[in-house]
Amino acid sequence: MTPAGSNGPQPPAPRGAASRRAASLGAGRQGQGSQGQGSQGQGSQGQGSQGQGSQGQGSQGQGLQGQGLQGQETRTGGSLLRPILWASVPIWSIGFLSFVPFLAYAVIQRRAKDWAVFAAYLAATVAMIVALAVIKTDSSGSAAVGGLLIVLAGCAAVHAAIVFRPSRGLSPLGTSMPLSPRQRNRQAVAQAQGRIERRKDARHLVATNPSLARDLRIGRPDLPREYDDGGLVDVNHVPAAVLAASLGLSAAEVSDVLAARDKLGRFASADELCAYTSLTPDRVDELRDFMVFE
Repeated sequence: MTPAGSNGPQPPAPRGAASRRAASLGAGRQGQGSQGQGSQGQGSQGQGSQGQGSQGQGSQGQGLQGQGLQGQETRTGGSLLRPILWASVPIWSIGFLSFVPFLAYAVIQRRAKDWAVFAAYLAATVAMIVALAVIKTDSSGSAAVGGLLIVLAGCAAVHAAIVFRPSRGLSPLGTSMPLSPRQRNRQAVAQAQGRIERRKDARHLVATNPSLARDLRIGRPDLPREYDDGGLVDVNHVPAAVLAASLGLSAAEVSDVLAARDKLGRFASADELCAYTSLTPDRVDELRDFMVFE
C-alpha cells in the first residue's frame, strides 16, 4: 500500500552532473508540478533565443539562396537558345537532317526509347531520299515526296523544340550542366537554412497552438503527414527507431530514454531529459534544436 501523503510512483533517480537540477525537477513533480512547468518555460525561452540567432543566419542563407537563383537565371537565359538551335536543324536542311537532333538527344539520355525515336526519324529520312532518287523529277510523285519532306521537317522541328526545352536541365548545345562546387555549396547552405526556418515555424505552432501541431503531426516522422517541420522529433511520442535515426542516439541511449519516459510519463523539456537519462548536457545541447516535447 502507498503510505499516507505519498503522491504515487516516484520518478527515477536523476544521474550524472545534472543531479542537483533534477532534484528540483523531482520535487516539482511530487508537488503541483509548477517547477516542471517553470523549467519548460525556461527551455522555451532558450529555444527562442536560439531561434533569434538562427534568424540572423537565415537572412544570410537567404542572401546566398538569392545569389544561387541569379546563377540559375543566367543558365536559364542561355538554355533558351537550345530549343531554337536544334529545332532549326530540320528546317534549314529541308528535312534531310531531321534525325540529327534526336541522335544528339539519344546520346545524352542513353535510353532505349530515345534511340527508337532517332531510328524512326532516320528511317523516314532515308525513305524520303530513296523515293526522290527513284521517282522522276518531273512526275507528280516527286512533288508528293517533296511535300512529305516538308511535313517531316516541320514535325521534327516541333518535336526537337519540345525535347530540348529549358526545363530538361541541359546546356544550349544539349550537354548536361553540372553545378560548380561553389554553386552546390550555396544550394546546400540555402537548404539547411530553410530547414532551420521550418523548425522555427513548427516550434512556434507547438507553443501557440498545440491542437493544430498535433493535427499536423509535428515531430512525428513515423506517421504519414504533409507538413514539413524541418526534422523535429517529438521525444515524448516517437518510437525507438525514430530516436535512433532522426536524433542519432545509440541503442543504449535509446533504451535509457524510453525507460525514463515510461516511468515519468513524459519529459517536460530538454533539461528534464538530461536530468533523468544518461545523456550529457553537451549531448542534449547538440540535439536541442531538433527536439520538441508535446
